[in-house]
Amino acid sequence: MKAPATSSSNALAEDLARKDYLRVRQHPRWRDEDYLQLKDLRDWIAACAAEMSGQVFDYGCGGAPYTPWFDHCAQYVKADVTPGVAVDRMLTPAGLTEEATGSYDWVLSTQVLEHVADPALYLAECHRLLRPGGRLLLTTHGLIQEHGCPHDYQRWTGHGLEELIGRGGFQVVSAGKLTTGVRAAVQLTHHAIAHLRADGRPLLHYPLAVFRHGYRWLALPVLNWFADWFTAQARVPGSDPASLYVGVFVLARRQ
Repeated sequence: MKAPATSSSNALAEDLARKDYLRVRQHPRWRDEDYLQLKDLRDWIAACAAEMSGQVFDYGCGGAPYTPWFDHCAQYVKADVTPGVAVDRMLTPAGLTEEATGSYDWVLSTQVLEHVADPALYLAECHRLLRPGGRLLLTTHGLIQEHGCPHDYQRWTGHGLEELIGRGGFQVVSAGKLTTGVRAAVQLTHHAIAHLRADGRPLLHYPLAVFRHGYRWLALPVLNWFADWFTAQARVPGSDPASLYVGVFVLARRQ
């Protein structure tokens, strides 16, 4: 990871400190554009957090929205390249840590890898931080729009992520896909509709703006409600044939 420029860093820190940033990740609602992906991600992290104990290092914590899920752990250390009220440790400009080797039982990485210019280096640092037998819980994106924070470098397939983590000296314990099938189709439709624009062409621009506004306030929550019936598609194992999915996850053990 590379540290953002100072102005970008300050703007990002302010964004991460907003109450709505935490609310939408901890308690997403049907009216939220990213309700489906954030709900599925939250539920998976909460389920895994319940099994965690000991020393946990949140590597690229952002605004640390999942902090309440780790209150039972002996230590929960939050680190990022961007300063903020939730950050305990600042990473180096290269995105590395200054923590002692083998000092953690768990490394948590949620929606970070897509923003890392050198994923192999990042995973090597995850490996170094863990004690022998320590575990890595990592989630990242499958299909989703580009979103710089300040940079956005790549996307992953389920098998591709497993292969990468396996090469990093980890044994994959479990892996899977998040927000699949109908849930993925609805989530991606929300973002597709938001991009229906015709700037500079008033005869198209204004009708599209009216359509986007109506979709946002009526169709979006209804479709989220509808997709919520497909609970089995919120999370599936990596072996599942689902080819449309918004997120991927891996739980791995340091060998």
